[in-house]
Amino acid sequence: MKLRRKLVAGLIAATAIIGSATVAAQAATAYTPTGSTVTFAKTAGLSNITLTEIEANQMFPCSTFSMAGSVVSSGTSRSYGANGLALPSTTTGGCTNWWSAFTVTASGSWGMTVVGDTVGTVAPSRLTNVLLTVTMPQCTFSIGGVVNGTFDTATQRFTPVSGASGLTLTNIPAPTPSRPQTLCATLDFQVTDTIAVGGSWTNTGPAVGVANP
Repeated sequence: MKLRRKLVAGLIAATAIIGSATVAAQAATAYTPTGSTVTFAKTAGLSNITLTEIEANQMFPCSTFSMAGSVVSSGTSRSYGANGLALPSTTTGGCTNWWSAFTVTASGSWGMTVVGDTVGTVAPSRLTNVLLTVTMPQCTFSIGGVVNGTFDTATQRFTPVSGASGLTLTNIPAPTPSRPQTLCATLDFQVTDTIAVGGSWTNTGPAVGVANP
């Protein structure tokens, strides 16, 4: 178990170094989003959006996982990292895995930002302020952070990076008689464990554009 976690930690650190080198090479410092309302649905043809607890190697697939909102100040330039989309509405459902059905509840004010130069139609992007609570029998935990990925204006698709997404396990509430948390301990979930996001979302609303600057 300890060796597994050390190996995973090493891979995550190496990925972070590579990612920082890529960002350092960017030429622009700002971007301009355009559009109006947005509705990100699970990309057609996919069965699930899947959250994977990497260190424990446990998967949490949901057949429904959508986000909706609007472009923030369409046509106005802003720095990389400043939100271009506000996504206050998140819907999940059909969540089940090998041991039981479970729920994934979103909270907070999600957003999307561009973090680097657009190459062709693809902009390095991330979902921001992501907060999720996973609840299943004998285990409840929270996930938070960002989801790094790319947004392709041609396909209107946001695709998370492979591996650690930028989300981590942020809280495992203390057990109580009504919520024993036995399964969390059995699966070896630990705060700061990293989360991968499998699948992609496609905007089915009016097209969102991204220009530099």
